[in-house]
Amino acid sequence: MIRAGFTIANPLTQSRTIVLKSDAETDGMGWLLEVHCAPGARADIAEHMHVEWTEHFEIVSGTAHYALDGVQGTIEAGASFTVLPGQRHIHPWSPGGSPMLYRQRNEFSRRSPEAVQDVLGVFATVAGLARDGKVDQTGRPRNPLQLAATLRTLNRHGGYDASLPIQVQKILSATLGRLAEAMGYQGIYERFVRP
Repeated sequence: MIRAGFTIANPLTQSRTIVLKSDAETDGMGWLLEVHCAPGARADIAEHMHVEWTEHFEIVSGTAHYALDGVQGTIEAGASFTVLPGQRHIHPWSPGGSPMLYRQRNEFSRRSPEAVQDVLGVFATVAGLARDGKVDQTGRPRNPLQLAATLRTLNRHGGYDASLPIQVQKILSATLGRLAEAMGYQGIYERFVRP
């Protein structure tokens, strides 16, 4: 179980994400993360969207780039922005020069401890796969079956990669994703989510 204090280190982006609140602290209504970003590194997660929750980002220190519905913006420490359900976006990243720190608060429309654990578990698993050299430069798993299992876990909770239409992802999740799981691939591996 991922709880407050759990840390996710991504070797590709040199970021460090600390879980400040998980489902235990939010009663399954979301999470609160603190994300430390290295200068000049790209965002941890490729452009995506989620249909059932709102995300709030507050820049604590440094300068951040972000993208919302295909438009890139820049904000400084003390500024914030909100991503509504259905908006394509890229989480903040540091444009270079100095480190950047932000806080990310997710608010669900309904209680779902499983969604909190699954989505944070996917974040931890993808970072673990990156340490093992099993993701590409965009942070997506290289193996198509692993990618299908990962997307299947996210799709269950309304999370979608922005590079493919949602309907296509639903079909792939129901077919290739099920096949991948039957072959032993998982969206979350226990070894990456143990404290």
